[in-house]
Amino acid sequence: MFGEPGRGDRIARMIGIPLLLLFIAITAVFYVLFAHLAVEGDSMLPTLRDADRVLITKGYDDPRAGDIVVVKVRSRHTGELRDFIKRVVAVEGDTVRVDRGVAYINGVREADAYDFLTGEDDVSTPELVVPEDHVYVLGDNRPISFDSRFYGPVPLSATTGRIVAIYAPIGRIGTVD
Repeated sequence: MFGEPGRGDRIARMIGIPLLLLFIAITAVFYVLFAHLAVEGDSMLPTLRDADRVLITKGYDDPRAGDIVVVKVRSRHTGELRDFIKRVVAVEGDTVRVDRGVAYINGVREADAYDFLTGEDDVSTPELVVPEDHVYVLGDNRPISFDSRFYGPVPLSATTGRIVAIYAPIGRIGTVD
């Protein structure tokens, strides 16, 4: 009686094999199409929190204001190239200036489509035109963010991808604005 294939075995194969294939496909997509990164620090509060785990597209060739991206720039503390997560506020050809943490793009105050934090002592910058193949990035928590106000526009070649979602912790799962 033992070892004879029964109805239960057939059902297990009919369900188990497709579930296994689905798991393999999801894992492949998760690791082949996306990179992963843990958020370090509070420069993107309130959008991203310290220790959030995020999915990043591999490559970034179509920048748009409002995108949250990973840029590779030199740390002001160590001088080493590091990944920083920032929001694109201006793209090539845009004129940008920052007044106490609020960006003005082509003379217009940045969109309030997302939340950002500013303070009275925030850094201001003179007007500049974003060069070709560059983006101007700012952290959402402007009082503590190390961003384009300090290191200037970032070449597209220094962007490693766009943040598309938070996948951990479980209570924070979702897309980002």
